[in-house]
Amino acid sequence: MRIRSGVAFAVKLIFLLSLCVLVYSAVQIFKAPVEARHALEDWAKKREEAPRHIVPEDETPLPAGMISLPAQPDDSSASSSISQSGTTHTEGEVIGEIYFPSLNKRVAILEGTQRPQLKRGAGHYTGSTVLGTSGNSVLAGHRDTVFRSLGSLKEHDLIEVETVDGKFVYEVTGSTIVDGEERGAIKESDTPILTLITCYPFSYVGSAPERYLLSASLIRREPLLQEQH
Repeated sequence: MRIRSGVAFAVKLIFLLSLCVLVYSAVQIFKAPVEARHALEDWAKKREEAPRHIVPEDETPLPAGMISLPAQPDDSSASSSISQSGTTHTEGEVIGEIYFPSLNKRVAILEGTQRPQLKRGAGHYTGSTVLGTSGNSVLAGHRDTVFRSLGSLKEHDLIEVETVDGKFVYEVTGSTIVDGEERGAIKESDTPILTLITCYPFSYVGSAPERYLLSASLIRREPLLQEQH
């Protein structure tokens, strides 16, 4: 009888230990996602509390005189541009979007390159060609916000631009670095190209002394797809 009792006790003990292992495993399985979520929440809190690098108020990605483009017609406005469809864009208006597939980043495009526009997105230099048309379309942006990681783009990377006129796909052709005081660095083109300009070096503290120019050529035009409702 004692032997049977001992065996029964051993069986019960093994069962209880197995049950404890199963319960512990189940708890860990359910606990892991919760702990992972808490870790992300902790990081989000630290990111919000981290000191921000503020773009100096006097930083100007596109200095006056750096663009050498044909003069606008006498009847054109220095604070507006006309799209291919005939729509007039006024300074400060959101006119489209620029998307960098390799960076998975989208940025709004506004008409004008003054401080108010550059705080909200990339600014289209009004005196340059309308986006998607023949000539040099110039977009300026701050290195610490909308054009962060611009230096990561490589030759042949794609850049997609959308406006009311359609979707325009550009291919990066190269980049150059010029002095911030250089004049006429951005020139007109006989073919449709896109020039992005921002301050450089990217990690420079204070008003950066140079400018980073990224060039891209238009390779494809596509109509805008209408959303299905």
